[in-house]
Amino acid sequence: MDWLTKYPLSDYRIGDLQFLSRVPGELRLLLFLAAIGVSVYAYAGVRQRLPRPVYLRVLGLRLGILALLLLILGVPTLRRLDPQDSPAFVAVLADTSRSMGIADAATPEGPAPRIEAARRLLAGRGQEPGLLAALSESVRVAVYGFDLDARRLKDPAGLEATGPFTNPFRSARTAEAELRAVPLASVILVSDGCRNEGGPLAEAARLFQGRGVPLHVVGVGNASPPRDVEVVSVVAPRRVRRNTAAEIVVTLRHTDIAGPMELRIVRGETVVLSQSVTPTPDTDLERLSLQFTPDHDGLAVYRAEVPVAEGETVTENNAREFTVEIQDDRLPVLYAEGSPRLEYRFLRRALFRDPNFRVVGLLRLASDRFYVQGADESEKWLTEGFPRTPEHLFGFQAVILGDVEAAMFTPEQLALLEEFVKTRGGGLLMLGGVNSFGLGGYAGTPVARLLPVRVGAGDAAYSDETLQAQPTAEALAHPVMQLLPDPEQNRRLWSSVPDLIGITPVSGVKPDAALLLADRRAGRPVFAVQNYGAGRVGAFTSGGSWYWQVSMPASDETHERFWKQVIRWLVLGARDHLTVETDAEIYARLSPVLIRATVLHQDLRPNNDAEVAASVRDPLGNTTDIPLEWTLSEEGVYECTYTPETEGNYEVSVRVEAAKTDKAVTGFLVSEPVQEFSDAGLKREALEAAARLTGGAYFGTDEAAALAQRVRQDVRALQRSGRVGGRSPIWDMPLLFLLLIGLMVAEWVIRRRNGLA
Repeated sequence: MDWLTKYPLSDYRIGDLQFLSRVPGELRLLLFLAAIGVSVYAYAGVRQRLPRPVYLRVLGLRLGILALLLLILGVPTLRRLDPQDSPAFVAVLADTSRSMGIADAATPEGPAPRIEAARRLLAGRGQEPGLLAALSESVRVAVYGFDLDARRLKDPAGLEATGPFTNPFRSARTAEAELRAVPLASVILVSDGCRNEGGPLAEAARLFQGRGVPLHVVGVGNASPPRDVEVVSVVAPRRVRRNTAAEIVVTLRHTDIAGPMELRIVRGETVVLSQSVTPTPDTDLERLSLQFTPDHDGLAVYRAEVPVAEGETVTENNAREFTVEIQDDRLPVLYAEGSPRLEYRFLRRALFRDPNFRVVGLLRLASDRFYVQGADESEKWLTEGFPRTPEHLFGFQAVILGDVEAAMFTPEQLALLEEFVKTRGGGLLMLGGVNSFGLGGYAGTPVARLLPVRVGAGDAAYSDETLQAQPTAEALAHPVMQLLPDPEQNRRLWSSVPDLIGITPVSGVKPDAALLLADRRAGRPVFAVQNYGAGRVGAFTSGGSWYWQVSMPASDETHERFWKQVIRWLVLGARDHLTVETDAEIYARLSPVLIRATVLHQDLRPNNDAEVAASVRDPLGNTTDIPLEWTLSEEGVYECTYTPETEGNYEVSVRVEAAKTDKAVTGFLVSEPVQEFSDAGLKREALEAAARLTGGAYFGTDEAAALAQRVRQDVRALQRSGRVGGRSPIWDMPLLFLLLIGLMVAEWVIRRRNGLA
């Protein structure tokens, strides 16, 4: 008979019935009552044709079939309550992330790796029994190692601190799901609480709190690791043009470090730059700003590092890698000039001689005639004058306005210049001249709103005087003004720069602008810059920087270097028609990489109808093509994901199919992560809070006996509650299916005998 009921009848006598279906019992009852109503209604038409006893038998069989189906769909389960047959369980989750390899755990022999202290606690050492041996006498123990996720372990002696991150929530969810059908007395978490991903420890604790299971926590490690230097973060631009100054902001954390430290930016084995840092006594954080100018192209991997100090406990956090994508495409510049003056000749030549620039000169010969220099075949429309449409103007990233008056432009073109800076992120530079600034009638125009200086119709006339431009007090710290890497040499260079010839007076400098050069004698603004919308604007009120060049030796490049640096700084925010980026710069192996591309029309309107594809080239040279889909929630943004399997540099190129848009390229690095070693002291408060949330307790690694006693109390409480017992599904017992078939056959026979369909 046991095969009919699936389990012995004795199990049914000492157990009780449960339903595992997520459909509430009340809803199942309502469904059954509804089925009764439908059945009665369905048989209303034949009620008069059948004798009353036959009608009731047919209706009863139909209701019996429905009731049996609802019973099976409720997933009936037998919970057997005999503790001898089904003892209680205890789950042990041991942290195996890389921070557990830090050697600061207290042991009788001295400091040891945290993972070693965890192994000793669980498995014992030598003749000393471990916690698992003490517990296994009365309960069944399930041991898990966890970092990114939890996994069952046969032998806790094999615990190794190799996981890149700690995800306690995912790990707890995995373990809880595996143990959902067993009587769980308590859970023991062995961890240092460091660098949690996927949610705080409290979220993991709530998974067990919902089942009424206490979580006991064993904290491993030192809450305050002595003598440590950590590179906390590195903030650097994702993209920068070749030979353009880039700013890097590095944050350091130091503990018990008194002497100076050396911060270095390293590429490969080459030290790009270094800076000495003296720890501030009243804080443990140092924020440093460094600037360097890359002279190569492509994706470059840099490393911010501080040499290991004597006696440091944690050395893995002394360096942090970051990537910079260095672009080597030619920067398109449109230079509109009102006459073939010397400033046009020398400034254009300064940019033209550099292969990183593509300079297009628009020189006015008469009111409606222009001479175009450096344009390509697609820019023939320039012979008609300054661009009139966003498609034409937005093809450039910088615009230089020389000695040209506002009347040379239509009101629409002046408004277009504002959009060029504000929306496109382009750079605008106005030079001094007899037709510039207020003298040129720009007061009250959209261009006047852009300029970092105030202009008015009553500004004084242009002066051909000789003046000496002097950097202001804070100017030498600005990227544009750093012509030499050494601060002292740069200061001496600016103090020896020759005079300028000519100046266009302006009404002053706007509050948000930075004044970089001023007339030494009169203090009049010579060079000012400011941000405007997505772009940047510069105002150089002299038209005689050419005198710098002719007054210096032919080998001196101060004039050229200055103007190239100005233009590069102005275009830093220029937007491209196709861009691609990843959601991070550095990933762990097998971590998903989100690739995002932004596709714009030529006038920078978002393009939501493009067919976009990405090609990912891994370190081994293999290429994977992935289509990108429009996100629907963001205009012109397309996304896909990629999972890297190998450490090294990856290149991502994105293209728009069936379009002339050039491809966009970026990259990312897959390497061994160091986040586990950031602020890597024992997080006792967070661990204690997680334990309290569930009614559990916090223990040290030397309190194994107290922990074992507390677990035994949990087991006795579970047994007293009557919740001890295994759950065995019985919905698939043969008896139920035989009964269902019997009811269906009986109904069919009665219906056929009485002439029903």
